[in-house]
Amino acid sequence: MNDPLIFERAIHFAASIVAAGIVFFVAFVCEPALRKTANDTLALTLFARLRWVAWFSFAFALVSGGAWFVLTAASMSGQSLADVYAHDVLWTVLWQTNFGNDWLVRLILASALAAVSVAFLSTRGAKSAWLKAAAVILAAAFVGSLAWAGHAIDGQGAEGVIHPIADILHLIAAAAWVGALVPLALLLTMTGQDADALAVARTATLRFSTLGVVSVATILLTGIVNAWYLSGSIDALTETKYGHLLLIKIALFFVMAGVATFNRLRLTPKLVENPDLAVAHNARRQLSRNAAVEAAMGAAIITIVAALGTLPPGSHAHHHESEGLIPPDASFQHIHGIDGMADVMIEPGHVGTANVTIHLWNDDLETLPASGVTLTLIAPTPGSKPTSRAANKDADGVWHVDGIALPESGNWTVSVGAVLGPDKRLDLTAPIVIDAK
Repeated sequence: MNDPLIFERAIHFAASIVAAGIVFFVAFVCEPALRKTANDTLALTLFARLRWVAWFSFAFALVSGGAWFVLTAASMSGQSLADVYAHDVLWTVLWQTNFGNDWLVRLILASALAAVSVAFLSTRGAKSAWLKAAAVILAAAFVGSLAWAGHAIDGQGAEGVIHPIADILHLIAAAAWVGALVPLALLLTMTGQDADALAVARTATLRFSTLGVVSVATILLTGIVNAWYLSGSIDALTETKYGHLLLIKIALFFVMAGVATFNRLRLTPKLVENPDLAVAHNARRQLSRNAAVEAAMGAAIITIVAALGTLPPGSHAHHHESEGLIPPDASFQHIHGIDGMADVMIEPGHVGTANVTIHLWNDDLETLPASGVTLTLIAPTPGSKPTSRAANKDADGVWHVDGIALPESGNWTVSVGAVLGPDKRLDLTAPIVIDAK
């Protein structure tokens, strides 16, 4: 969990989800609730705070997205961060890779959403239906496009259609629920002044409760689809690092859902239906605290999602671990690309001299034929020169490089280049950990 890419991914996911969540909250919860009051001060103050949260979210999304892009470009190219800037690698990755194309589209979507949000988050008059529709569609597209930065894009056939759609809906539903918790907590803390403000809290809570039920159901159904494709079996859940993190994520989700259920069944009726203002205000305060607790658990889930995106799916990792192909002292990395994937095993995975085994696979876990394979390793010290060696193929179609020197420990970069045909190559790059002796 000390990989900087994980933290950049977590920040970007969280910022994107909150930015989209504010739009969903205003469109479906906040503005309809504010029609219940003539208190302009409440509306002005609430929208001012929402604008601050939204602009900070956009700023964090932009900065973290840029850092994520640079780190990924360095990993893809096998070059240091300094060389990435000096050798036009960023430009190449932006225009010539699916990841770069997705980031370009997301930058355009973020810019359009930010421009529309200037008017959408203004309190001057009622929002037109066209403005609401534009803001909601752009927010959904912005957060949903994160699916192209995950494992869902790697599928083939029916999986290549169903899995991305499920992932997009999963992300949009997460923004509508988790991303909207922060503005809900803000609104609930600001509506304790009088009965007029309390009416706003009551309407907002009811509308958010409905939005939450739809979102949780969507997350549950699409989560089942995602887990099926990425894990595929109980063993993959219980016997791989990916599966262990996924189980923690699922457990946190059900705890969040439990808190949401308590809010809906116990606290919401006290706020909405109880004529005793003291009881209603106490329920409002508890709902505000619970929204903050749910948001914190949501942040933990987002961090786990960020880590899951850097690991091989449990369905793939378990295929090899179950066969006992990974010795305890080896370093292993699964690298998944559009045209194939590679398992790279360095044994022993610590400082010294090691042997490297490379197995190329297609998405059906069949050996991928190649006429030549090149292995490149780059030490973690900035400016380290890459070590490239041609691999030799054995009778089983597995490629080997023997006698590789590993002079230092840390997060190395491993690249595999394979010739698949006259005009087809497979180029894969990922980090791999080398331990000290």
